[in-house]
Amino acid sequence: MTSLFTNVFATIILLSGMFMMVLIMHLMLKYRDYTVKLPVDRDQLQRIPAFGLQQQIQDLQFDLISGLTMAVIIVTFPFAYESIVKHINDNTFPYVFALIAFIGLTYCGYKTWKTISKLTKLRLGHTAEIATANELIGLQALGYQVFHDIQADGFNIDHLAIGKNGVFAIETKGRHKRKRDSKSTSATQGKDYQLFYKDGRLHFPSWTETKPIEQATRQATWVSKWLTKATGQQVFASPVLVFPGWYVTSQTKPPFPILNHKQLVKTIPALRSNKEVTQTLSQQQVEAIVYQVAQRCLSKSAAGK
Repeated sequence: MTSLFTNVFATIILLSGMFMMVLIMHLMLKYRDYTVKLPVDRDQLQRIPAFGLQQQIQDLQFDLISGLTMAVIIVTFPFAYESIVKHINDNTFPYVFALIAFIGLTYCGYKTWKTISKLTKLRLGHTAEIATANELIGLQALGYQVFHDIQADGFNIDHLAIGKNGVFAIETKGRHKRKRDSKSTSATQGKDYQLFYKDGRLHFPSWTETKPIEQATRQATWVSKWLTKATGQQVFASPVLVFPGWYVTSQTKPPFPILNHKQLVKTIPALRSNKEVTQTLSQQQVEAIVYQVAQRCLSKSAAGK
């Protein structure tokens, strides 16, 4: 083998792992952007407190990890390069080591695929919850007390809104908008990306779901039991299910409000006392409930209670 070919081949071997991971990430992100989009525009959302600092912290953490990775590569690259060149020139290429490296690279590729898939879902959920939280600021202006990410028994309550007309356990669900559904939805129903409730099911353009309804009901029941026990008085938490960015309608009467995030400020204050929907609370009751929720949010051991 010529010296040039040997050097190029050794370099390709050393950089193959990094190139493989970059290629997987690139293809997955391109596929995501080609097939789906977020339900709401992140640039249109209000900035949460310390958002700028949070971004700077994340950037510096990434720089730190990148620096550590580069340090390892810089130290090991020359030695690994010389070793591979020597093996090639001596016709003693370590095929067993190459097989082990291939298996390891395959595993790393699988882990990268799983991680990006999870990050895509987390990004969707984070965007949806921020969109809902932005709208709930309007409820605070109307006198409601609003809490976010309340830790329960092995799960969390996305949002709690507490006012004179009751306690509302708000479950936010992020659903990607599939680009292939845009034209068909607009042509048949006149609204882009519409979902509707009918007979216990949520109907999206190309699929249906029931689990979000069950989850919202289950979590509101948990809140009701917890607050009843914590305050020593009967408390009924009303479930509310929110799909940010979707045009939401109902063809049959839903068991509780199922909304677009933009409908929250108008809908929740309009709900009146009904034992199947909500309850009227005195100021003393509101304060007692707010105290218990605040204590749980502040407690480091809240999730284990």
